[in-house]
Amino acid sequence: MKRFFLLLAATCVLVLARPGHALTVAPTTPDQRVQAAAAICHATVLGSESFRHATDGGIYTRTWLRVNEAFKGKFPTTITVVHRGGRIGEEGEISSDAPKLKVGEERLFLLRQRADGTLFVDNGASGAPALASAGSTTKAIATVTDPNALALLSAARNRHPSASGPDLTAQGASLLAPMAVPGLATNAAGVSRRFTAGDRGEPIEYLVDADFLPAGVTQEQALTAVSNAFQAWANVTGLRFKFLGVTSFGVTAGNVNTNDGRIRIQLHDDYGSISGSSTLGVGGNSFSISGTFPNGGMGGNVNGNEFFPILKGNVVMKHTRSSLENLKTLEEVLCHEIGHVLSLEHSSESSSEPEGPLREAIMFFQAHADDRGATLGSYDPPVVQQAYPTNNTPPWSYDRVMDIVTQLNGAPNLTGINQVEMRGYDLQSNNLTISLVSSTTSAGAFSLQGNTLRFTPSGFFGAPRVDLGSGSAYDRATIRFSDGTHGSPYIEVRVVSLLDDQNPGGASDGLPDDWVAQYFGSASFSINPNADADGDGVSNLNEFRLGTNPTNAASVLRFTSVSSTNVSWLATPYELYEVEASSTLTNWFRAGNPVLPTTTNGSFTNFSASSNRLFFRVLRVP
Repeated sequence: MKRFFLLLAATCVLVLARPGHALTVAPTTPDQRVQAAAAICHATVLGSESFRHATDGGIYTRTWLRVNEAFKGKFPTTITVVHRGGRIGEEGEISSDAPKLKVGEERLFLLRQRADGTLFVDNGASGAPALASAGSTTKAIATVTDPNALALLSAARNRHPSASGPDLTAQGASLLAPMAVPGLATNAAGVSRRFTAGDRGEPIEYLVDADFLPAGVTQEQALTAVSNAFQAWANVTGLRFKFLGVTSFGVTAGNVNTNDGRIRIQLHDDYGSISGSSTLGVGGNSFSISGTFPNGGMGGNVNGNEFFPILKGNVVMKHTRSSLENLKTLEEVLCHEIGHVLSLEHSSESSSEPEGPLREAIMFFQAHADDRGATLGSYDPPVVQQAYPTNNTPPWSYDRVMDIVTQLNGAPNLTGINQVEMRGYDLQSNNLTISLVSSTTSAGAFSLQGNTLRFTPSGFFGAPRVDLGSGSAYDRATIRFSDGTHGSPYIEVRVVSLLDDQNPGGASDGLPDDWVAQYFGSASFSINPNADADGDGVSNLNEFRLGTNPTNAASVLRFTSVSSTNVSWLATPYELYEVEASSTLTNWFRAGNPVLPTTTNGSFTNFSASSNRLFFRVLRVP
């Protein structure tokens, strides 16, 4: 037999995104904001581009502005502002430190200058209110309807009637976000992001860096404020949060390079990541974008809206601000920033917001500083529930791998060969439907029969097993479960090897030649797949499926350690296992979420609460 190899690179590799950030600002008057700004102008947005910062590796965007009128400072015809956030290839980062700027917009820009000379909008979007013009690019601003813009414009003209201020030269923003989910931060395609741990009933874990605190605030008080802030969001969603402890991050929270699904709360800005003149805190998240599904879905589907999965979250507090010495204000700002971590945007960025629900929301851009603490407004719950519903969470499942056996005369027709059982899970319902979303056909074809996904090879050939951790595959399929309202994150099934079987006599016994030769000495050895060569009670065919040695009775799926808090077993990497428990050895129930080990050690620690003695068993999902 001629053997050829189909070695395909992964086509659906998740790309890690850098952290996003969002902010809260302290209440200030328009005159105070004008004084804090280094320069102020009316300008038109010309264009923008994203780039990776050479020093910190973050994604930034430079936006070019044409200056129409100077109110403070002296400007060239064109200037550049730089903010964190943007998109490079399949990496995305969003920051509400950056105003949302569209080409052609005319805005009033309150600017400040960093130590490296680059300009940025002071205090995020509130520092760049929109101006309506009569189409002129001169000083003729015909109409201004935004009360925030009117107040700032009036203060600028009164404070600097002759446009006095620094002489600025050209220097180097944000993603445009048409929203299908109003109030949630999105990318240019309108796709937001979410944590998926809550779908599985698992808590989102968080760590706290308390190296420095606001003056007069104890660590115990600060941790209570953090806990109260998380609880406010838990009360209106299906989310739970788990405190892991206090630790020093060593860098600003957004630059912790570990995508572990955790939220890091840094109660200080000792690393100088906050630059706004009145910013009290920033918060955001890192998320991933699939090359196969760039418009979302890997973070699940909630009420028809696709999401990106959040990989980690971060909050940084400006501990030197006197406002945060008030415990209730500290708690309020923490609650606001955690909202940004969960992907909420500001309810409003106008200090003169006329709508009460927007103005009283915890997500209002300014801290209320009225001792409300971690209290959500009427606006906030419906917004966050767009990503984290309360009583009906999306289903979930697990990625799978397949080792495919090929033969001379058609495909093997043996139970358990070239097929995998797809199981979906849901906290509220067992009534799930499954669909085959997409698949490739390089070496064969996928078909879905009930919950069984089968692969039929298109020929007789062999190719070695890929590195399972690399994400590579010879073919791949994408599956989704639905509860009728929400959809699971996309689940990937990969064909990771193509194993030929031509003995005996070209008739398939479902056992690859190389496997037979490895354990029985020769590929031509006649072996009955239903026989039990080592007498351990497991057939030769099932030994192949389990990844155990058919000639060694000690090579079986077995526990390797058992304690009062943990059970471990000999596992096959990337195979799915369910752990069941029983107090009677008769009636078994699933003890917790399934386990998908990436090594030969399977481990389960989340024992169900029980006053009785429990027996455990581990089942490999076929």
